[in-house]
Amino acid sequence: MALHDLADSPFVLLPREAGPGLHDRITALCATAGFTPRVTQEAVEWQTVCALVEAGLGVSLAPTSIRRIRLRGTAFRPVTPTTEHTRVAVAWRRDDPNPLVSNLLATMAA
Repeated sequence: MALHDLADSPFVLLPREAGPGLHDRITALCATAGFTPRVTQEAVEWQTVCALVEAGLGVSLAPTSIRRIRLRGTAFRPVTPTTEHTRVAVAWRRDDPNPLVSNLLATMAA
């Protein structure tokens, strides 16, 4: 699917305050495709964004990692162009004994 095919669709996005970098990248991608997304709903968590899409309130552009959220009425489709990539960073307290931290770091290294 070409991104410009979504030009007339209502969008569900994270508010800019929740993730300015990602929000700006999404709106820039839309601008490059020739339109400004008509944002009709905002949510601060991807799970909620997906639930709003599932409810039929719009479409969204999301990182590939969000595909792990499984909702019955939501489909994830790649859009073109597919040249956009984002970098994910993680920060933690040095010598944190919490096993969740070590599990996260092991998963990120895989």
